[in-house]
Amino acid sequence: MNKCILLLVLTAATWCSAQTNSIVTDASPDISPAERIEMLQRVGEIYYQEGDWDNALDAFQRILKIDPDQKETRSLIGVIYFSTSRYKEAIENISALVEDYPEDYQIINNLAWVYATSKESAYRDAQKAIDLAQQALVLAPYDHHIWSTLSEAYYVAGEYEKANRAIRHLVALATSSSTKMTETMIQTYNDQIKKCSRAIEAEKLLRGDQ
Repeated sequence: MNKCILLLVLTAATWCSAQTNSIVTDASPDISPAERIEMLQRVGEIYYQEGDWDNALDAFQRILKIDPDQKETRSLIGVIYFSTSRYKEAIENISALVEDYPEDYQIINNLAWVYATSKESAYRDAQKAIDLAQQALVLAPYDHHIWSTLSEAYYVAGEYEKANRAIRHLVALATSSSTKMTETMIQTYNDQIKKCSRAIEAEKLLRGDQ
């Protein structure tokens, strides 16, 4: 069954890719801009799910040539930039989205996460990450992802006690609201708690605390 599903997905990706090139390059009056966007979205999503970032990015960028205001497409492009360590482009992309959608806490949190976790120090900014995460929390105080971002931002800033409180608050929040969490989420949050606890203990030892 799984092999059949995979074959269908790969066949769809190949077919959609061929159709996409035809749709985008041909100025056929029979194909409306909305139909082109729909086709490109299907193609981009298939590539995105497979982790084929280059082809997904190409499909999404073609969408923006037709309609530059596609919010979801712009957001996915930002995620791709971040996933491929193109941090400068990720920051520019998501910052523009924040400017256009200042009340969207998920976009604000995405930008905070980029600043908190970028592997290149030139684009890592703990204070900006903290400020953005706090800004997002004002809009969505019960969102687990934001509390996780805030914890990581505090950790990167060397504020381990605050990082620990943030991640533990997230766990308490999830427990009290009976939120369903995946095993991956639970493992991630437990790892964050352990990381914060180790940092706090190390800091105490360096200060000579008992």
